[in-house]
Amino acid sequence: MLFKIAFRNVRRQIGGYFIYFITVALTVSLLFSLAGLMFSDTVFNFSSEFKSETVAVCAFLSVVLAIVSALVLGYGCAFLLRRRKKEFGMYLTLGMTRGNIIAIFVGEMFFTFLFSLAAGLGLGMLVYQAIVAGISSFLEIELSWADYSSGAFVFTAVLVGIVFLITALASFGYLRFKKITELLRGESSAGRSAKDPRPWLFVTVVSFVVLVLSVVIVTVVASGRPGGGEYVFTLVGGSAVVFLSIVFTYVGALRCGTYYLLKNKKFSGKGTRTFTLRQLSGRIGGDSVLFGVIAVLLSVVVVGGNIFMTLFGAQVADIKLDYPYTLSVVTPYDKTGELTSGLPDTMEDFGEVGQSRLYSVFGLEEPLFEQYLMGPVWLLRESDYQALAEMAGEEAASPDGGAVLVCNRATYDEIEEKERDAEELVGALRWETDAFTLVFKGVSHTRSRLVASAGNYLLAVPDDVVDVVELSGLYFSAITVCAVNYRGDTFDETAMDDFFRAMNNDEKYLNIPAGHEHNVFFYVDEGSFYYTLLIMAAPWLMILLFVTIAFALLSMAVIALKSLAAVAEERRRYRLLYLAGASRRQTLASLAVQTAIYFFLPFAVPLLLNVPVSFVCVALGGMMSGALTALQVVGYAALFSGLLLAFYGLYCAVTFLVARRDVGRALRASAGGV
Repeated sequence: MLFKIAFRNVRRQIGGYFIYFITVALTVSLLFSLAGLMFSDTVFNFSSEFKSETVAVCAFLSVVLAIVSALVLGYGCAFLLRRRKKEFGMYLTLGMTRGNIIAIFVGEMFFTFLFSLAAGLGLGMLVYQAIVAGISSFLEIELSWADYSSGAFVFTAVLVGIVFLITALASFGYLRFKKITELLRGESSAGRSAKDPRPWLFVTVVSFVVLVLSVVIVTVVASGRPGGGEYVFTLVGGSAVVFLSIVFTYVGALRCGTYYLLKNKKFSGKGTRTFTLRQLSGRIGGDSVLFGVIAVLLSVVVVGGNIFMTLFGAQVADIKLDYPYTLSVVTPYDKTGELTSGLPDTMEDFGEVGQSRLYSVFGLEEPLFEQYLMGPVWLLRESDYQALAEMAGEEAASPDGGAVLVCNRATYDEIEEKERDAEELVGALRWETDAFTLVFKGVSHTRSRLVASAGNYLLAVPDDVVDVVELSGLYFSAITVCAVNYRGDTFDETAMDDFFRAMNNDEKYLNIPAGHEHNVFFYVDEGSFYYTLLIMAAPWLMILLFVTIAFALLSMAVIALKSLAAVAEERRRYRLLYLAGASRRQTLASLAVQTAIYFFLPFAVPLLLNVPVSFVCVALGGMMSGALTALQVVGYAALFSGLLLAFYGLYCAVTFLVARRDVGRALRASAGGV
């Protein structure tokens, strides 16, 4: 009988349970996704190294997410009970025992969890496929469909069962010790405000000043070069001060802010602003500490996410600049061509070649150019330079009969520095010999390492100049390289390793000076470095993703349930506002403003922190080789915060729609004369 009542209550109050239902369903979907990754043969086939990291990360995140969910849902039970405390009080006055009430509510929770488990598993199957597809795309592996494991379903059901038991205990404790009079009376926090707001204003000003100063200090320190223990101590200590000042800023501002807005009659006297401010006054004042804590959690997510994305993006960009082709085969220069002439054809044995280029570069000594380049001069044929730039996806400059400086792997800052240095040298720096005359024409904006195993700077010159150097033997060093782009960047690495191992062991090559680990032939490719980076970054990216979602769920669910509980207690005030002459539209607009402010206040400071964090990220990007532009760094920060804000806004919209339905019923009752 009690479970029948519980099932009926859930069906009748689906609106009140909707946020709770969404939170549980999302939690189940995330738990199932993690369990799926733990038990998935598909994911394990990606890499044996990735297997152990996946299991460890997913197990850790599952436990953390389950604990966070239990805390959120257990805390949220109190707000669900506040929405219905008068109903439970009436049950008690009608003769039901506390045990009956507890059984009914636990039964309602059981059905909610059961429905959420079904919905969450269905959603989780899709989320799991999306995550696996994302990982395969991240690791640049082709994948059509991931497998499901019965172990994932069982593991998820067990974790959800544990979360349900913890949540049920929380509701049991609330109903076990609440007095009947408290349940019948209800309570409302609206209208409470600080009697003397001046101390809170002082706290706000001091905390905000400390916050700004500490953020500036941390930004300056983090943007500088690491300098041992003092650097770490300042960074950690400054961050702790930042987080504490965030909490105190929220506490002070929310305790006195509405008071001063209400004092401004010109502002508060318009429309329903006085009502809105009085409603917010007690709610945000009483929740100021909670808002401060949530703001800290969101700040950690935003700051940590932006820094991680910057570091990872910088590493990826750096690798892309260092390895612009699928691979480059490097050999000593051979005048006869016996060593190298057949390399382009040989490369076709290991994969489908899209583009390839066989070329040589020559090192010379020329004092004037060496002084500008701060090192030896390496000459590259103009035709090779044009072809290599095209293979790297960059736009080449024309030497125009002279010499163009090619920065062989450079940052934006390095190119700008070379351009500044070259302003007075263009047309004036000359290299004259009996065979040719070279005039310096400027700096190329290509940034990739076009030539493997050469110096940091090259001179792209007309082909006939290099022909003269090659024939006359003016060079002191030379190498030959075969750059190859395979279609899809895939090739038979094992076969290639075996081939070059055999070549290097051939007797006819043993006496040739190699200059690199005693190998005449060796190749450098992006894949091994890039894939290693991805393997290392993937678990941390997963941690960032799930921690972000867990923290967001924590803040959104608590704020949503608190907001709905407050609306349930204050419906009478909305009725009075309506009866006092406010239109239905004005009343619901006041509700919308309150919901939006209540939701986004904790997000205000984390969003503002994006500004100093962007400076830190730009500096970190520079330390990590400067492969990212400042605009790209800001783009990463905006994308990460934007996605989090959109998720936050969706929860806010759902909360408003549920609250709007409750208030709408009260207004319709008022219109009917109730």
